[in-house]
Amino acid sequence: MQEKRPAFRHRVFALCLMSLGLALTLMLTTVSIRVTYVTDSNGASQLLLTSESDPTRLMNLSGIEAAEGDRVYYTAFGDSLATLNIERAFTVTVEADGQQTPVKMVYGTVAEALEKAGITLGPDDYTVPAQDSLVGIGSTIQVHRVRYEETVEYQTIPHDTEYVYTSLYFRDTDRTTTLQTGQDGQCAITTRHRWVDGELENSIVTDVTTTVEPRDALIKAYGAGAPVSPLTGPDGTTNPPSSYTQVLTGKATGYYSRGGNGASGLGLGYGTVAVDPDVIPYGTLLYITSTDGRFVYGYALATDTGIALQDGHVLVDLFYETYAESVLNGAINVNVYVVG
Repeated sequence: MQEKRPAFRHRVFALCLMSLGLALTLMLTTVSIRVTYVTDSNGASQLLLTSESDPTRLMNLSGIEAAEGDRVYYTAFGDSLATLNIERAFTVTVEADGQQTPVKMVYGTVAEALEKAGITLGPDDYTVPAQDSLVGIGSTIQVHRVRYEETVEYQTIPHDTEYVYTSLYFRDTDRTTTLQTGQDGQCAITTRHRWVDGELENSIVTDVTTTVEPRDALIKAYGAGAPVSPLTGPDGTTNPPSSYTQVLTGKATGYYSRGGNGASGLGLGYGTVAVDPDVIPYGTLLYITSTDGRFVYGYALATDTGIALQDGHVLVDLFYETYAESVLNGAINVNVYVVG
């Protein structure tokens, strides 16, 4: 009978342990004690056995505290396990308008850092790095203020001088006549200036508009062999004809009329002449030059007549559009080539 007592004691001790375990289990279940693992992004960690779930109290219990800008994440996994993680904030410096503004962030973009710093960008402002770039530890953001300015400058457009040459001035080769006075024009030049942080970065001409058109000066001057008439021959040039039916030689005078169509009704102007229609029919194409070759009237149409022509005192009367030029013509011995 004595040999059975130790076995009895073992059974009693096991029963007590089971009762204690059951009591502890009931107690843990009743007070909801969790295993809570507290960490931060710098590597600190602490293990807590507590029923506490408030993040601030858990940090107090663990001795791991959150600072300004840190983010705290608490997650419970059922009733027995939880984690509390502190994401440590870093400083991002925003440089704008001559000032530096530090902001605390744990993650984000340049745009989010600007928002935290209370900095607003204008429509043309930009940042370095760009707004969609991610910030990191020690990041510095530079804000560049941009504005545009347009100016308009007026500049003179110099007029040109165009020369009309004539052999009519063969007696005074230095003579000139102003047919039209020249006038300078004007243009408006619009320039766009780009200012960055108060300093001029570049200037670009965006528009050039002529506000006043220049008017060229027209000067009539002597030109050896230059015809008075603008008419052209059968070959389309003012060169002497390569073929003709006859050559008449006689006196040529000059005349001027303010208007009219001439006796033939074909009109008057440079390149029309008066003739005796019995000698040279109206509408005949002629080529006229002085017998010494110093004066060239050029191609002309017979469109008019006069008493001196019909009397035979003058072979041909050359039309001019100014009285002064008709006087300059005087009387010249000419060859009249009948072209057609």
